[in-house]
Amino acid sequence: MESSWKARTRGFTLVELLVVIAIIGVLIGMTMPAVQSVRAAARRTVCMNQAKQLAIACLMHESSMRSLPANGWFYRFAADPRAGFGADQPGGWHYNILPWIEQGNLRDLGSGGTDAEVKAIMTTEVIPRVVATFVCPSRPSVPISPGWNFQNMGTPIAFGRSDYACNSGNKPNNNSGYFLGNDSSGVIYGRLSTELRDIQDGTTNTYLLGERYLNPDFYTQRGDPDNDQGWTVGNDTDVFRTTDLPTDPAIYASKYKPRKDTAGLSVRNAFGGPHTVFNMARCDGSVHGINYHIDPETHFRLGNREDGEPIAEL
Repeated sequence: MESSWKARTRGFTLVELLVVIAIIGVLIGMTMPAVQSVRAAARRTVCMNQAKQLAIACLMHESSMRSLPANGWFYRFAADPRAGFGADQPGGWHYNILPWIEQGNLRDLGSGGTDAEVKAIMTTEVIPRVVATFVCPSRPSVPISPGWNFQNMGTPIAFGRSDYACNSGNKPNNNSGYFLGNDSSGVIYGRLSTELRDIQDGTTNTYLLGERYLNPDFYTQRGDPDNDQGWTVGNDTDVFRTTDLPTDPAIYASKYKPRKDTAGLSVRNAFGGPHTVFNMARCDGSVHGINYHIDPETHFRLGNREDGEPIAEL
């Protein structure tokens, strides 16, 4: 009787335990992709909401200042809190919209200081600052090792990145792709400002800003010329993108084609991002998830505020 009771109450054998563990592993393996997919979708939604906030801030700037934000001077010039919002401001569009994303105190830092005081505050407190609204949740939100020294501010201890770039148009006027004058076809470029009434193709048919492509190898360190000066810089590829469509397909593929972040691949001027689609805000404030295989002609047209050409439905 005793031996029968013991037989009925014995534990699992090693083989049975291994089978159970294997089944649990299979179940976890089946559910993990779904969990990861849900998390990725949630991060993209947050990113889309941030692009929306930035677009609304640009439109509020236009309402208050009678123009969309200017994009500053040029690379190696950082923002200056004493220089206002217009052509005298060396910093770009991110700096100019700070008051409309509840970061007015950050923009005011150093505004009443001497040259030496302003440089110290900018290089230690402002340029290195990570502004959450500027950082896609699918990328690291940490300051990046110092890049260039700024001609007007010295060398920062680090710099905060933005994952969003303004639309500077579809017809660069020199080999570098920078817009230096009013011949830009975009909406935010250089020292000049665009009013909504200048957008002749209609605000629903024109990009305002969106996610920018980055090489993941340089998310957190210097090394990519598109990511070495941060969000306070003026009219540089850290803060703008273009949609040019060269006749040479190889040039389009190497510089302007939207693409998903890819380790080992550095390209210039391209929109893109870490998601399955990339988020783009138009000048009416709406935000759209765009396929990386968007028709090049359509992408080209959306970058031009005044070409008068229709765009295909996305």
